[in-house]
Amino acid sequence: MSKPILGLPVRLALFIAATLVVALPIVGLSLASIAVDPPKATTGLAALVFFVLALVADLRPVPMDDSNKSEVSIASVFIVSAAILLGWRFAVPAAALSIGITFAVIRRPLPHTLFNISMYALSAFAAAVPVFLFGPIHAASAGRLTAYVLVGGALHLAVNVVLVAGAISISQQVPYREVVLPGLRQGGAAFVITVVLTALAANLWVTEPWLLVLLAGPAFTLTLYQRSALNSRLATEAAMTDNLTGLGNHRAYQAALHDRIGEAERTGEPFSLCLLDVDDFKVVNDGYGHAAGDAVLIRLGELLGSADGAESFRFGGDEFAVIFSRDEISAYRQLEEIQRQLVQVDASPGGPVTISAGIATFPSHAQDADELQRRADGALYWSKEHGKNRSCLYSPSVVRIYSRDALERETERNARLRAAKNLVRFVDARDAQTANHSELVSTLAEGIGLQLGLDSETADQLKLAGLLHDLGKIGLPDAVLKEARMLTEEEQAIVRRHPEFGHSLLEGLGLDQVQDWVLHHHEHWDGSGYPGGLAGEEIPLGARIILVADTYVAITTDRPYRSAQSEATALRELRAHAGSQFDPAVVDGLELYLGQEPRHLEALA
Repeated sequence: MSKPILGLPVRLALFIAATLVVALPIVGLSLASIAVDPPKATTGLAALVFFVLALVADLRPVPMDDSNKSEVSIASVFIVSAAILLGWRFAVPAAALSIGITFAVIRRPLPHTLFNISMYALSAFAAAVPVFLFGPIHAASAGRLTAYVLVGGALHLAVNVVLVAGAISISQQVPYREVVLPGLRQGGAAFVITVVLTALAANLWVTEPWLLVLLAGPAFTLTLYQRSALNSRLATEAAMTDNLTGLGNHRAYQAALHDRIGEAERTGEPFSLCLLDVDDFKVVNDGYGHAAGDAVLIRLGELLGSADGAESFRFGGDEFAVIFSRDEISAYRQLEEIQRQLVQVDASPGGPVTISAGIATFPSHAQDADELQRRADGALYWSKEHGKNRSCLYSPSVVRIYSRDALERETERNARLRAAKNLVRFVDARDAQTANHSELVSTLAEGIGLQLGLDSETADQLKLAGLLHDLGKIGLPDAVLKEARMLTEEEQAIVRRHPEFGHSLLEGLGLDQVQDWVLHHHEHWDGSGYPGGLAGEEIPLGARIILVADTYVAITTDRPYRSAQSEATALRELRAHAGSQFDPAVVDGLELYLGQEPRHLEALA
């Protein structure tokens, strides 16, 4: 790679140098011409007036954005007027000097200044082409003068755009035509305005030079209009922008979504809507403070905002939306990449954070905005309910779409379920020796179920039932739970009621199967258990599995009345009671899960 020249890439430095090589001789010739053939006083005064007006215009440009990086100057009105009325030898130095002084005042870098001096000089020279071709105007002729201004203004604009586009193309490494064509289109409106003002200025000057002061009114009005339009645009953008992330807000999202649906209906091109939120965001806010939570949202906003071919929005809190200009598979893959990038970043003091997302596509999944949002929201809900840190493509066979009432009921159900899980953790935490009991039973029950060939959905239900099986113990006194002696008959009767109590606590959660397993997880294969005295196949399979998992965990962990026993001891105990207390097939499933070779009761005799 070649070394930079004056801090610029080599190609850009050479482009600026080439512009200088062409422009400097023209500037030199104009100055030499003035020196050899000095103008009359009236002509010199006129040149000075146009120069001063151009300088004032350059020093007070109209900003086109809030960064002041894009500005519009009406200096071209006076430069083109000078070129048409006075000739190129006055217009060229006036243009070069006005922009040179302006850039010196605002302290622009030398290469930038030299390039703009050259570009202004060449544009001014181009504006005088009608005079070269058809001769100077010696008398007032509004039609001819306006025609000169029209041609000269167009050439002035063309040279300006062509040279600036070249510099942008090289510095940003984008194809030239992708810069110059939009530049010419965008310059069209400015060209119309400046041509009108230039024609007005030139005709006023030819009629009576002092009438040029009348141009102050339109020029001042134009400046006020441009600044007002800018302020209005900035205010509109602020009203549509999320202050924290810089993404569009909910108002902008609704407008963009309806616009995109209208466009898709006209063109037939599909697009995808992705709704997402941060997993366990409350944990970040509560554990590390809102500053840490804001940092997470800002980082996620940066990733979503940089997504190719997408518009991103933040509703508030940790809820985001992305409108992808593509089908759901492409959107899914792009979202996967964003999830991968987010996991690699320590976005909070607690480490990486994850997001869950739901994706639906218009028009294949929905026919209007409301329906599309329900589909995407349903897919998001599925992602949250199935482990988080994942994306779900909407499918009617996978995602259930809830009505408003059903969604409220489902939300209430989940809240109650979370409360039940927290109660179980409270039960376990009451005794340090059984702190992880329910979680261990949960994991073991799921593993046994899979070894017995149960489907993944039933295994998930087993995992939940294993976690909740001792929920009813929330009503037992500590004196009973932690007692190291043999319990009295009255105390045993109290303990025996915990499955029924747990069952009642789960009512209304839509977990009928789990409720049934919790109720019967102390039933014995020979009918000697409780609360129903069920036997053999009468006992639900899930309840038989939980009993084996519960017993194994109880034997292999410390209890108030004895210390933990070995795995081998626990398995011997289970085998010894297989066929009486435990289902033999479930004991075999436990052995397989633990990596043991299952041995039937008969083989041990």
